[in-house]
Amino acid sequence: SVEKNTECREYIFSELSTLGYDYLPSQTSFVLFPIKMNGEAFLDKMFSQGVGVRAFEVMGGTYCRVSMGTMSEMKLFINTFKKVIKRQSSFIKKKISS
Repeated sequence: SVEKNTECREYIFSELSTLGYDYLPSQTSFVLFPIKMNGEAFLDKMFSQGVGVRAFEVMGGTYCRVSMGTMSEMKLFINTFKKVIKRQSSFIKKKISS
């Protein structure tokens, strides 16, 4: 329903903002936001955790597109996204200190 999509979209907007990610404002059934890693690697990591999203190269940046689902699916997306970006951050820190 429209109300459930709106609730899920607002949840995603709020969580992304808390994590320091911008997003493109939208009233659609998906959210588009820039990610701070290679799109193919991002997709592999999300898919390996059972979460399907899309990644696009747009004007030199990589963007994630996540379609709205149920609230439990959106929470799964956010929890998985947090794990993926935390691992990416840890990898970058290790590489810099090596």
